[in-house]
Parts: sequence; structure tokens; C-alpha cells
Amino acid sequence: MSLSFISSVSGIQASLQMLSVSAHNVANMNTDGFKKEHISLNEGSNGKVDVHITEDAEPGPMYQHANGVIIEASNVDINEEILRQISAKHLFSADAIALKTSVETQKGLLDILA
Repeated sequence: MSLSFISSVSGIQASLQMLSVSAHNVANMNTDGFKKEHISLNEGSNGKVDVHITEDAEPGPMYQHANGVIIEASNVDINEEILRQISAKHLFSADAIALKTSVETQKGLLDILA
């Protein structure tokens, strides 16, 4: 397999992980004490994308419950998550186009050699 093929598939997998992390954060945004997860993408070996997921230790906003107890809310910011989902969508689209181009190029080379 070519490096561009491997890179594109790895990028698609990374974008799906971005969406998964964001969906997990959004699903728990109303859970008291929940800490959002961050995802970072780095260049890995052999053209692959390395994905690192970390938990954000930043405290959420505090509020007073009806029974008088002070509670820490989730630290998820919906605006941040929307931007992450849009970024994942564009990453997925770009890698899908690159994958298609890689496959077409390989097919063309095989046609020339045949």
C-alpha cells in the first residue's frame, strides 16, 4: 500500500475518533462533575496520524443545588464541541478525497503497467 493510502485511512480513523470524543462530551455535558476529554492529532510514524486523548482537569462552574449543597457542573463547552465536530467533518472529507485520489492513481499505474 502507498503512503498516501495509509495516511488517508489513518486520517479518516482520527476524524472518527474526534467525533466520538465530542459526542461523549456532549452526551455528558449535563452530568455534574464530568470532565471533558481533549483530543490531539500528531504526525506519527509511516505517515499515520497519532491520536492522543486526555481529560481536562479544569473545574466546571459551581452552583448551589436546591438542598443548599454546592455542586461542580460539567466543564463541557457546547461551542467548543460544535467547532470540534465541524473540524472533524472537514478532516474526514479531505482524507476521503485524498483516499479516492490515491486509489485512482494506483489504478492508473496498474493500467499503464498492464
